[in-house]
Amino acid sequence: MNEFINKAARLFYKLGYRALLILWFFTRPTVHGVYIAVWHQDKLLVIKNSYKKRFTLPCGRIKRGEDKAEAAVRELHEEVNIKLEKEQLKFVGDFKGKFKHATDIGIFFEIDMAELPQIQVDNREVVWARFLPLHQVCNLALSPTVETWLRHRLTDSEQRPQTN
Repeated sequence: MNEFINKAARLFYKLGYRALLILWFFTRPTVHGVYIAVWHQDKLLVIKNSYKKRFTLPCGRIKRGEDKAEAAVRELHEEVNIKLEKEQLKFVGDFKGKFKHATDIGIFFEIDMAELPQIQVDNREVVWARFLPLHQVCNLALSPTVETWLRHRLTDSEQRPQTN
C-alpha cells in the first residue's frame, strides 16, 4: 500500500511539474528559491527529485511570511530530514540559472557538518540523496542554477576538485 501511495505521489509531482512548465512557457517568470549546500568531509549532499532529470541540492520556494534562512531550514528538513537552526547556515550569495522557460534566482546557503547527518528521503518528491566527492558532483547533470553556483565556488583554486 505504501509503495502505491509513493508511486501516486511521484505521478502527482511529475504532472504538476509539467503543468508548471507549460505555464512558464507563456509567462517566462523569474522565480526565487533557496538552495542548501550541505558539506561533510569535502563531500557535498546531492539529491534527485522524482520529477526532474537533473541532480540538484536540497532546495525550494520561499513561502509567504518566511525569511530566506527559514525557508532553507524548512526545505532541508522536508527533503532530507536534516534539522538545523537558521543561525547555523552561512549565506553565500544569489546565483542565476536559466531553466526551461524560467529564470531561477537561487539564494544559496552552506553548512559544513562535522558529524555525518542521517539523511532520509520520502521517495515521493525526493527519490535519491547522497554525499559525493566534488569531482563526482562535477560529472553529474546538474540543474543550471547549481551549475552556476558550483562554477563560482570552483574559481577559488583551493576548491577545485582533485581527480583520482
